Amino acid sequence: MLQDTNDSELLFGGKVIVFGDDFRQILPVVLKATREETINASLVNSYLWPMLEKLKLTENMRAKFDHLFNQFFLQIGNGTEETDVDEKIRLPAMMTIPYEDDETSLNTLLNLVFPNILNYSNNVNFMINRAILTLTNDYVDEINNLLIHKFPGNDMKYYGLDETLDKTEQGFQEDFLNTFTPNGLPPHELVLKPGCPIMLLRNISPSEGLCNGTRLICNRFESNIIDAKIATGHYRGKRVFLPRVPFLPIENDKHPFPFKRTQFPIRLSFAMIINKSQGQTLDYVGIYLPQPVFLHGQLYVALSRAKNANSIKVVIRPTNVENCNDRLTKNIVYKELLTLSTSS
Repeated sequence: MLQDTNDSELLFGGKVIVFGDDFRQILPVVLKATREETINASLVNSYLWPMLEKLKLTENMRAKFDHLFNQFFLQIGNGTEETDVDEKIRLPAMMTIPYEDDETSLNTLLNLVFPNILNYSNNVNFMINRAILTLTNDYVDEINNLLIHKFPGNDMKYYGLDETLDKTEQGFQEDFLNTFTPNGLPPHELVLKPGCPIMLLRNISPSEGLCNGTRLICNRFESNIIDAKIATGHYRGKRVFLPRVPFLPIENDKHPFPFKRTQFPIRLSFAMIINKSQGQTLDYVGIYLPQPVFLHGQLYVALSRAKNANSIKVVIRPTNVENCNDRLTKNIVYKELLTLSTSS
């Protein structure tokens, strides 16, 4: 719209855009310059940051009834929680699951977050607002695969069509491309069952509630259509029909073989990456940390999806097997950013 009204092909029609948010979270886009030149620092300090200061959050509304928990993860978000000599924080014992080994600890977490998974479809409202948050799509796929096989019912498998953009390479690359799941793309093989939870990976029709990140429940499966129901938010209960769509590579994706995948724009949502959970409110949260967080605000975002300290459990794979239950983990916070975002 801005490009059209300003008769400009520049992003946002060449206008300076400010995206305001809680700066303790994983970093949003803050500024877009009108041209390739650098924005004058005095302009930023005099006009833009004061605007962002008004947006500063001092209380997480999800956990407003659990004051101690609220204060704890605000300290994590601000980078003021006490750390050890390795700059790690210690999570409370009530939030953590003692580590034994990868398989045992992960299964304990799955059983706590999704008790009685055989009755999931009979109690969707109870189960849909539960999820396991983790760091990468590889871990997400591992957890989703474990849970869909435990889920009751007959499975339906959908296979994507992968095509290299360079047609001369298509003949010998297709099977190889099937093994990849780049960020933002659905997996080549989708294994679904009636009643299972899924998440949209693309904005299909925002005015109808079909946005990137919308969670749904599968109803019926056809060869080229999935009949589903929106599970959360303003459009909860609405019946929708999802088609296959083409996914093109992201421009800055450094994949060695750029390709197009035609597949349903969904993935299972028993588990999701922490980044994808921003904006979600969950009744019960499992956090699986087989490696430390690696982005500003990741740990804060994961913890702040829950409403109270009793509705969250964390598994931390220790870096030292001799201290497998020390409950220590990394917390990455760019304090300079937080200081700048609240300065006038």
